[in-house]
Amino acid sequence: MLFIFLSHDVDWSFNGPGIDHILARKDRFEEDTLRKLDRKNPYNNIQDYITIEEDLGLRSTFFFRTNYENGRFIEYEDDIRALLSGGWEVGLHCDPSSVDNFDNMHQEKKELESITKKTVKANRSHHLAFSERLPSILNELGFVYDSSVMKSVRKIDNKSRGYFLLGKIIEFPITIMDAYLFTYMHITEDQMINTFRYVLESARKYNNTFNIVTIIWHANVLKMKGGRKYKDILEYLSGQKDVRLIKGIELARIINVRSRHEVEASTHSH
Repeated sequence: MLFIFLSHDVDWSFNGPGIDHILARKDRFEEDTLRKLDRKNPYNNIQDYITIEEDLGLRSTFFFRTNYENGRFIEYEDDIRALLSGGWEVGLHCDPSSVDNFDNMHQEKKELESITKKTVKANRSHHLAFSERLPSILNELGFVYDSSVMKSVRKIDNKSRGYFLLGKIIEFPITIMDAYLFTYMHITEDQMINTFRYVLESARKYNNTFNIVTIIWHANVLKMKGGRKYKDILEYLSGQKDVRLIKGIELARIINVRSRHEVEASTHSH
């Protein structure tokens, strides 16, 4: 079985970066999107993601920051509650200053949990910041997994599949990030499905019984050229019989069950 960990980083505040910022990047958007800027922020697509995934019977993980430069994360309260009530997962997109600071991480977790009303078990650091202390900080605060490691920004690296353990924390390295596909890797829209086909074929060759591909599709890219292919990508992936698309915490549970079974099998064999 090949598992696809579907995830979204919510990098921008609820109202987005502002019209001037968007117009400076207008070549990324359709004319119709630009005409609606006074009514619809094209960087805020959470409800659109919910619709796309729900239509396909899928659920993913959304990572929210608690420190936005031009807005407060409390503005996402309705979206966060809609995600949780619908079966999606909400994780922390911690600030880079928190990866080496227990108190900062603790404060961020408490702030997010003030909205989720349930324990937050997932982290991905903003800008993929990392430190040697991060796994122990996450473990002490009750996190189950992290997904802040990416081996290469210029190619889809075979080492950025599967998972590994950092102490008790499960680490899901990032296989595909939308932004890097469109920039460093120069993947065009008409190459998108073939790119994902290549990723699946490579993963199957490496391990076709249990392998993981972790995908980041940012919350702000759905209306952008390239990012708008998300629905087509999901339809392609959903059509693969040996592929299961899944949120992170569910995948972590599967790994923990597998680990227990392996320990039990090893014990019985002795």
